[in-house]
Amino acid sequence: MSGRKIGIWLIGAWGQIGAALAVVLAGLQARTGATDGFVTEQPEFAGHNLIDWSRFVLGGHEIRKTSYAVEARSLLAQSKTITAERLAELSPVLSDWDRNVRTGALLNSGPQIESRASTAALKTRRERPGAAVQRIGVDLEEFRTVAGLEHLIVVNIASVDPPTEPSDSLSSRELLESLEHSEVSPLSTSVVYAVAAFQSGCSYLNWTQSTGPNLPALAELARDK
Repeated sequence: MSGRKIGIWLIGAWGQIGAALAVVLAGLQARTGATDGFVTEQPEFAGHNLIDWSRFVLGGHEIRKTSYAVEARSLLAQSKTITAERLAELSPVLSDWDRNVRTGALLNSGPQIESRASTAALKTRRERPGAAVQRIGVDLEEFRTVAGLEHLIVVNIASVDPPTEPSDSLSSRELLESLEHSEVSPLSTSVVYAVAAFQSGCSYLNWTQSTGPNLPALAELARDK
């Protein structure tokens, strides 16, 4: 297998989905679990030079103050698929990935999401949207550099943010100008993350019902980048 590394940047890194993903990936890297249930582990994929599990690195943004291990213990209490012994074995890797998690954004997130936020995250509520895009981009680039990544995939697994109603007629240039010159974000947090990801040359997967990259202007931006 190639020695290249691929980063996975989770928006909502320490949520239940993020914690479950981290535990599974750490287990795959430690070779402690069966892989016969994975489609890409089947013989049909053997000749495609897919990247090895060991080459993936996790990072992300999060608005709460917690950790992968804390959230994984919560999963352990609800599920019989993770044992305390297995979790203890994986803790060093989970701690390494914790160090890659940065303070998330709270633009237009609404009171329900804000109620879960840490003190550090609450300070971002009045962040100018242009500054938020820049800050997120710096976090992505730092992760890419420090981890020595060939490519970075941003995945939105955060709570669904309240919908905004941006005009579908906006071009990518007009959308970027709106973010740059507005004092208050006209768009939801998930859109701001998508803009930052595309401007940083990242792939972006939206695993939620949030608006995310699902605007014509952002499809245009993605094609340009």
